[in-house]
Amino acid sequence: MKASRSGGPSLNYETRTERARELVDALGLPCPLTVQTLHRHMEGLRGKPIVIRAASPALIASGVCGLWIAVTGENFERIHHVPTDSAVHRQQFINHEFGHMILRHDTVLVPSERVALLAPLIPLDSIAYALSRSNFTDEQEALAEAIGDRLALLMLRDSTDAANGPRTGFGRVL
Repeated sequence: MKASRSGGPSLNYETRTERARELVDALGLPCPLTVQTLHRHMEGLRGKPIVIRAASPALIASGVCGLWIAVTGENFERIHHVPTDSAVHRQQFINHEFGHMILRHDTVLVPSERVALLAPLIPLDSIAYALSRSNFTDEQEALAEAIGDRLALLMLRDSTDAANGPRTGFGRVL
């Protein structure tokens, strides 16, 4: 392992991918996994609703692709993402933020000025935590992205199985 820009250890691609697989497998995800079942499962793990919205123009202008935020006293959490016409791209932004939740990155704060771009009406001292996706060279970001990729692969597999039946090999040349 080498050091990442944040000073922590940096995993190689294979190790990171295996770690993501282990973490996702430990979640007991429903099958088939869909956008809706994943969202409900993550709400169950977090113990509160997760509201997903497109990010504000000011947040987008600051370079943030996705943001997970919780506000003290609210009984829900938020994920904001860059608007996109692609459902797959949108879900990958969300999966990445779910990756941070799975990694329990609740205690990492982003600078208050970045959060203020998202919600200028929320008093900065009431923000419990917020995570923004902005640095892909950072190991926390890379592992959250690997988890997001793993979730996407599971949803793709489950949608293919639902459409075509499980891949048993019966009636197919393998």
